[in-house]
Amino acid sequence: MKCNFSLESYEQYSTSVFRPRRLAQPFSDPDAGRFTYVEVAWNEGEPSRGAYRLEGMKEAIAAAINPVLVLRPVLPLWAKEDPAGYFAAFIRKVGSDADSEGRLAGIVIVALSDSKEEWNAYMDSFQATPLLADLHHTALIHHLRERNREFGLLVTCSESTWIDCCEAFATQQLHHVWRSKPVVLHVTEPSSGPSVEREALRWHASLANISMELGGRLELRRMTYSSSVTSGGSLPLRLWFVNTGSSRLYREFELRLRLKREDATYVIPVRADSQAWLTGDLVHNEVLRIPEVTEGDYSIALGLFLRDGSPIRLHIQDQEDGGYYEAGTLRVESPGEDPLLRIWETYYPEGYYPLEDPKVPESNSVESDNVKS
Repeated sequence: MKCNFSLESYEQYSTSVFRPRRLAQPFSDPDAGRFTYVEVAWNEGEPSRGAYRLEGMKEAIAAAINPVLVLRPVLPLWAKEDPAGYFAAFIRKVGSDADSEGRLAGIVIVALSDSKEEWNAYMDSFQATPLLADLHHTALIHHLRERNREFGLLVTCSESTWIDCCEAFATQQLHHVWRSKPVVLHVTEPSSGPSVEREALRWHASLANISMELGGRLELRRMTYSSSVTSGGSLPLRLWFVNTGSSRLYREFELRLRLKREDATYVIPVRADSQAWLTGDLVHNEVLRIPEVTEGDYSIALGLFLRDGSPIRLHIQDQEDGGYYEAGTLRVESPGEDPLLRIWETYYPEGYYPLEDPKVPESNSVESDNVKS
């Protein structure tokens, strides 16, 4: 039942509202927010100079859940002169093979001699993969900042060392790292204790080496759209999501709106800046362009998809269909005047109206005020 005093009663155009039901409990997924190390020893990946054996690495990355790559600088027998330079070349080779796939959740910066040549090799070779710096490696973090390179963190902690980790976050001012790159948690104990679990949320950790149900958790709270549109016209769309998880979603994804009837299906991209979404309330308002379609009633559905086309499951009870969640029906009228094209220029649909800046008083009114005084 709609309240007569709700904002919906004062809409300037006919709207439909989809309010999904929230899940009582999060998805039961033991792998949620968990990563897997994929380790490659240098002496095995390059047993002789320029002869690379990386097939096993590629297979392990393809099979792992949220793989985090670690290159172990085990010195080969042949690399006795300039080992740091040779290891930097190995890093670049691995980057050329593994960085473009988009499968890696991160790569830990591990160096043979902590030389800038090796660190730069990671920065130059891994552009798409998040670089993970050890929380306590202050020299490396300083170098990354000098190069203006965004980076994530590998936080190794336990119930006995979490205070040291808090101090490292504070002294290096790292509490905002999670906004751009992931914070990955390595718990050195079989299970996480209460202090580690509490701090993991404060650090906005997105992944851990044990099951802690970290990461982003998107819920669609409300979707508001025009009840009827013209073919080839405008469709005002308002979305309200809430990310109730510990961190943002770091993998690129896009929103799509689907119109469907028995004889046709149309997919309309939604231009939401999802890479700027963090945690808490996430709102997106947009006037979409409807393609030239046959008039009639269409089912309307919303879906979120990663770059590879795989859907993102929302934490709502409604059933999905190929990654889309049905939101209701939309009436498409025959082409004609488009009354919704500029509907928001003078009207704020969520109930907030623009405040005008105070104007300079006219001279007449000022003089009259002076006379009265």
